[in-house]
Amino acid sequence: MRLMIRILVAVLFSIALFSCDNKTTTQNDEQIATPMFSPSGGTYDEPINVLISCSTSGVNIRYTTDGTDPTNESQTYSGFVQIAASCTLKAKAFKSGWISSTVQTADYIYTTVARPSISPSGGIFNAPRTATISCTTSGALIRYTVDGSDPIATSTLYSAPIQINSSTTLKCRAFLEGKPPSAVTTAVFTMQLLKPIFSPPGGHYAIGQTVNITSPVSGAQIRFTTDGTEPTEASDLYSNPLNVAGNMVIKAIAFKSGWQPSFMESSYYIINLADQMQLVNGGTFNNGSSNVTLSPYFIGKCEVTELEWYYVMPLNGSVDIENEKPITGLHEDVTEAITWGKAIEYCNRRSIVEGYQPCYNYDKLGVNPDLWPVGWNSVVNHVLLACNWNVSGYRLPTEMEWMFAAQGGNPFSTYTYSGSNAIDEVAWYNGNATEVNNVGIKQPNELGLYDMTGNLWEFCWDIYNYKYPTTDVVNPVGPSTGSHRVMRGGSWSSDPSNCTNARRFYTDTNLESNFSGFRVARKG
Repeated sequence: MRLMIRILVAVLFSIALFSCDNKTTTQNDEQIATPMFSPSGGTYDEPINVLISCSTSGVNIRYTTDGTDPTNESQTYSGFVQIAASCTLKAKAFKSGWISSTVQTADYIYTTVARPSISPSGGIFNAPRTATISCTTSGALIRYTVDGSDPIATSTLYSAPIQINSSTTLKCRAFLEGKPPSAVTTAVFTMQLLKPIFSPPGGHYAIGQTVNITSPVSGAQIRFTTDGTEPTEASDLYSNPLNVAGNMVIKAIAFKSGWQPSFMESSYYIINLADQMQLVNGGTFNNGSSNVTLSPYFIGKCEVTELEWYYVMPLNGSVDIENEKPITGLHEDVTEAITWGKAIEYCNRRSIVEGYQPCYNYDKLGVNPDLWPVGWNSVVNHVLLACNWNVSGYRLPTEMEWMFAAQGGNPFSTYTYSGSNAIDEVAWYNGNATEVNNVGIKQPNELGLYDMTGNLWEFCWDIYNYKYPTTDVVNPVGPSTGSHRVMRGGSWSSDPSNCTNARRFYTDTNLESNFSGFRVARKG
């Protein structure tokens, strides 16, 4: 009996719970939550943006700022409400089938004048600008300064746009009788000079050029250098066109009081490239093992200089260039160390720049080094290079071309060094030098070639073999296999015995040193 009573009570309790979970009210009995403001009402001294939100989803919020209660016809809330003057903000939420929310009310009070705004709001500019100032407080007077001080009631009255002609800190403040002044608005204008402009631009010219340098900004002074260093305010002042009669790099920076200096601009002028090559008429001479016959060819009067290198090859940032110093295997300003392989690349790129057909083709991938794979210049892969001896482009001299040129093109030369038996007359070596020197200072040989002895070991095309051929040869180009390439001539760090016309040396294609360089050759 007791068990039956307990079961009946449990059933009745379950029915009661089920009845509670199934309300008889409809959606029309639900009321929308009251909207909320952020930030809430209060006292402020500058314009603010008020966010209105509602915890009930899918509602349409209407608001007013004139103190009246919102209706279905009031302004729809779609984003921040900007409050720029004292007002009473009211909001109410609506949704079809729901009871509208109660009205949310907040008073926003301004005790000071609104902060003015400046347009543009400051920044870095390359030309004079006009700045305008405005204030949302009706009747407010705007005072401003351009000396960095905060404006006061007696500062200059803003009445028209302000011309910004130099770097300026513009500050402004709004004043209205009976109210404290606004907060200060600041805009910093930094005037940055544009780079100078060279005319004609840098490049390769058959004759000397008259170079003009100008600045786009009136009143700017241009300072320049021609020794490869970066100009300063103490450098030469540009006042007249520059006469560029030979290879030269010109660097220039514009300066003006009240302005940030321009970034440096550099122009490279390569003049009379044809005159920098010497024709060797060819002939037959004995190299000590056999007779060698050579066809006519051109060879550089000097080792390739830094200026000539940078005219053709990619740079690594800003560089200091010495016009007449030869480029060496180690140089902090090149994108890659100057090796035998980079000299090959230089020859092709220079040929392309000057309109000649390049000589070197790598593994049938063409003559454009941009298409050659990474690692092409390895000790193994260098044998995949092929030279087209019939085209007009730049190349490295063959070993025998180099030797004959060092002898002054004279088959019967008896000079120990290139152009003399006295090494100090013609060469930089370890007896008179501690580093590489500018080209063309020492006495040239009979062909007018400089530094064939000393200064830098010079790369040749040939793969190195410790013995010459013993039979007579015509235009030899060296062995087809091997791991090293030939270098000739000695360097600033060599003793006299390593600087003779007969001395031979070798390098792998990746040698990086400050005692190696090269000169170029071309088909005659």
